Amino acid sequence: MKIIVEKEKLKSLLDIVQGIIEKRTTMPILNTILIETNEKVNIKATNLEKSIITNIDAEIIEKGSTCIPAKKFYEIIKSLNEEKIEMQIENNHLKIKAGKSQFKIFTQDPLDFPKIKTLDQSKRNTLKKEDLQKSIEKIEYAIYQDESRLSLNGIYIHNNDGKLRFVASDGYRLSYNEIEYDGEAIDVLIPKKAIGDIKKICRESKSPEIKLSIESNMACFETENITFITRLNEAKFPNYKDVIPDNKMRAFINKSEIINSIEKLLTIADEMTKSIVLNIDETRIKMSTANNEVGEAEDEIETKYEGENLTIGFNGEFLLAAIKHVDSDTIEMSFKDSQTAVIISGDTMYKALVMPIRI
Repeated sequence: MKIIVEKEKLKSLLDIVQGIIEKRTTMPILNTILIETNEKVNIKATNLEKSIITNIDAEIIEKGSTCIPAKKFYEIIKSLNEEKIEMQIENNHLKIKAGKSQFKIFTQDPLDFPKIKTLDQSKRNTLKKEDLQKSIEKIEYAIYQDESRLSLNGIYIHNNDGKLRFVASDGYRLSYNEIEYDGEAIDVLIPKKAIGDIKKICRESKSPEIKLSIESNMACFETENITFITRLNEAKFPNYKDVIPDNKMRAFINKSEIINSIEKLLTIADEMTKSIVLNIDETRIKMSTANNEVGEAEDEIETKYEGENLTIGFNGEFLLAAIKHVDSDTIEMSFKDSQTAVIISGDTMYKALVMPIRI
């Protein structure tokens, strides 16, 4: 194999591939990437749960294939300053040349590289890349971080009244975002470990669309030159609709003002609970916090409130994260009582729930 590639194009693909490579594995071949040539140069990586297939335009002088250490190859490519990189297989080495720089790294047999299963392309659904990326970024803060609760360790995607809904929850808060969708039925739980890879693909892709295929326990996300395949989380996401309360008391608040107030109070809030208390009446929300080791603080903002006066406490960081993802200058917070979750909204596609804490 002998090829000449553009450094920046190669580096961009390797940026994405790095998320697939296993840091600890008993199978050394999983620490490698497979490079092979046909009309283009293909780069493949897998950890058996996630796989990626990418391709790049290149000048192919001689066809071939090889497996090389993924991390070291990435570090070498990043270090090079030249626009063009020449790569050639010599015996059991890959020779890398750029300007006056030259590297020779050991290779492994490409026949040892695991075969990557591809999904049926006839069942692909089309999503707008911007919608997919935005939905993930708006709700991922609520994902349960620990794999000890697999049913919450990811983003649940399903059809809902002619839209596609993305849902995340850690048991203390819940958020969802909807996008317009007219494709096939989808009901899957994408594992948290795949979310970062999908976001990278969205950022790097120049295509306005992402193709999504679901088959058995696998999902495939495709762009013009990247195919990402992940094993699905087979645990069942909880029936979250049952916990969404029917709140009638509503407060309308300037988004930037409440964000600023919460951030100020969090500077001295208790490090463990991040507790902030809201006292709400018809025209104002008075917020306060106390820390036995530091002191106390309070702030006040205007509101238009429809309901009985209410005193309710929240983890300030949880409340802040939910509010920041509303795409509107004015947010709506709806309440039932001091023991029931608040519903935060403001734009038509996004909603968040945050459970109160004892005060």
